[in-house]
Amino acid sequence: MDKCYRHPDRPGIYFCQKDGNRMCEECACCHSPNIYCQHRSACVINMLTKQGELTSCAEKLIEERQKHDEKISV
Repeated sequence: MDKCYRHPDRPGIYFCQKDGNRMCEECACCHSPNIYCQHRSACVINMLTKQGELTSCAEKLIEERQKHDEKISV
């Protein structure tokens, strides 16, 4: 199996047809949801995000910012 494009030690179980990237579960989100994608209607990442199975990129960024802010305030 191909590896995650950001984490080469993890399997890339999700594939973005638009960008051509494989992603692990941590990375799997639509990186450009407001830009046209001809594959979106058949996109597993998009479908699982809508169903609540995956976290959107926007939510992941908020979570990362909160964790970062918590580390700084300690």
